[in-house]
Amino acid sequence: MGATRSNMDKTTRQDLILRLISEKELGTQQDVAEALGEAGVEVAQATVSRDLAELGVLKVGSRYLALPHEPGMAGIEVLPSFILRVTPAQHTVVIHTRDGTAGAVANVLDRVRGLRIVGTIAGLDTVMAAAPDSAAAEEVTSLLTDVCRAKTRPAGNID
Repeated sequence: MGATRSNMDKTTRQDLILRLISEKELGTQQDVAEALGEAGVEVAQATVSRDLAELGVLKVGSRYLALPHEPGMAGIEVLPSFILRVTPAQHTVVIHTRDGTAGAVANVLDRVRGLRIVGTIAGLDTVMAAAPDSAAAEEVTSLLTDVCRAKTRPAGNID
């Protein structure tokens, strides 16, 4: 641990938040603030709330997921419209989609930070998402099911 920094610029702090979300299971603004503190950055919960909202971080089930904003690219919001069924199969997640949408779903999944997959392969109506192990495949299945059942909300709200 280094010295505590409270004057870190916003872009650097938000990049750190995205990295922490992808490395740890963080599910509350307090968890994010504590993880930042462990990294030597002290911030108020209100700052964390604003950062999460600006980053477009979603709370899915009990944890946060982040999808970097890229103009012209599909986001998490398309998943409920495109995904028909999600099934874990050992360390793989098989995702059945509407015809022609598997590529878009795979693209979104490859970009989500905090989702425990190592890569995807897409056909016309099926995505195979490889997870590092069976437990991760079950977690990804659960998270995608929550997203498709609209159990998501912007993370910038008060917990």
